[in-house]
Order: sequence, then structure tokens, then C-alpha cells
Amino acid sequence: MSSTPLKLLLAVLTAFGFLTGCGGKHSNTMFPSVEISQLSSTKELAAYERGKVTGAEFNRFLAVEGFLNPDAPLNDTSYRKELLRQLVMQKILISHLKTSDKVQKQVEDMWKQIKRSYNEDTRKQGYEVLNIRSSDVTNQLTNQFKLEEYFRKQITSDELTAYYKRIENDLTRVSFTQLAFSTLHDAAAAAAELQKGTSLQDVQKKYADVQTDSKIENADNLKLSSLSPSFIDVLKKQHIGESSKPIKMGKVYYILILKQKDKKTESEVKEEMMKELVLNHINRYIQDELPRFHVTFSLR
Repeated sequence: MSSTPLKLLLAVLTAFGFLTGCGGKHSNTMFPSVEISQLSSTKELAAYERGKVTGAEFNRFLAVEGFLNPDAPLNDTSYRKELLRQLVMQKILISHLKTSDKVQKQVEDMWKQIKRSYNEDTRKQGYEVLNIRSSDVTNQLTNQFKLEEYFRKQITSDELTAYYKRIENDLTRVSFTQLAFSTLHDAAAAAAELQKGTSLQDVQKKYADVQTDSKIENADNLKLSSLSPSFIDVLKKQHIGESSKPIKMGKVYYILILKQKDKKTESEVKEEMMKELVLNHINRYIQDELPRFHVTFSLR
């Protein structure tokens, strides 16, 4: 199952992306209308052990999503089916979750953000177009923050550290100089001179006539994960100012001289990792746990 619709739905878990991504109040927001021909108030769209989702419930759920995320494709069939699964999960879990003081504070802070981003006329327009009330938005924000809190409590420090190790190449930026040679002999000789302390400029002059594949090039502030695996392996171990042994790529031999390396620490990216892991836990719940409730869907 794709996580893209889920990530769009959980805008609240990703710092309310639409609103926080734009400064100032919005007076020209176009809220999407919800096609409700399939969503009559009495129609049962999903059934599961000890519960169901009616068309009226799902219509309200879609409408609040449209208020929080005006770019959401509310009338797309695939998108709706993903959101319906999320609503079933929410109903199953929410009945066992209390509203903590932290959740109440998060909802209050989110409303402050909404009011900073949507002026009063825009909010009224959203309520009218989507046929909802502010209390519907509050209820849905509360439910989403309760879900976030529930899944955050399941994330261990070991899981965070393991995730950090998986993404550390994405969190590392490097700047380096690369020299390219067409033969291993010339590359090895140049590398030996650099390692003895010969300046880069002197090496460049000496081997200028044999550097036919490329000149000296500078690569600045690149994400480590964007480089070739052979470059990654070398640069991860290199210290500032060091020159590498020749690295073969195709028919070219490269020497790398590291100029700068910056890696974000685990503590610096903890919150971002938590949000991503929450989404991963939600996806796993929907894939692995939801079927145990024998859910049936009738949404076409």
C-alpha cells in the first residue's frame, strides 16, 4: 500500500504542511468540494468487528481533510479508499485512548496556526463549502494527535538509533575536490605525491598533460547519499584534507580530497525521525493489524 495518501492525510503529523509552508493569512484559498453521491447518511461504507463507518462519518472526515489540506484529491477513488482504511483504524484505536493534556495543547497550538494562516472570512468560506463546523475540525485534530501520541509511545530508542543509521548518508553533506586520470599508474603516482604533502596545485601542474578525462573539479555541499557507492565508502572514512587512494569508476581513476563534512546528529533530527516512524507504524498497523478485525469495504 502506498503511503502517499496517508502522508497527505496526516498533515497534522508533518507540521501542518500546507499552512506552515506559506506565510501570512490566505484570503484566496480554494477549498475542494466533496462529491457525496456515494456517501448517503445511512449507507455503510465499511464494517468491522464491533463497529462500522457510515457515509455521513466518512463525508465529514473527507471534508475536514479538505479544510486542513485544500490540495487533497478528495474525490479520487484510490485516495478515498486509503482514507477510509485510515478512518477505520482511527475508530478502532480512538475508543481506547484518552485525551491527554499534551494532546489538548497540540490542538490549541494548531488552531493558533490555522488562524494565523486562514483569516476569519477564509475559515467561514471553508466551513460553508465543505459543510462542516469548527468543532468538526477540533474533533479530527484531537483524534489525529491522540493517534500520533499512541504510536510515538511504541517507538523505542533502539528503533530511533537503527533508523538514524539507515538514513545517516542522507544527513551528511560533503565538499571535496576530485582528480580524474585515465590510467592507474598516473592516478597512483599522483595520490602518492599528495599523501607525501605535495600541494594540489603542484600535482595539477605535473599531471596536467595526462588528465585527459577531466580536469580538477570541486563538488560542494553534496548529500552523501547522492554519490556513487564507491565515493560514499571513501568519504565516510576520510578526514578533512586527506586524499584518497585511486578509485576506479568505469575507465576512469579518481582521487578525492575531502574539504568539508557535516553530519546532523541523532538528537538534531530526532523529531523528524519520530514523525516518519509514526507514519511507518501507522502503515504497518493498517497492513498487518487491520485485517484481523475482518474489515469489509463497500466504497466503489
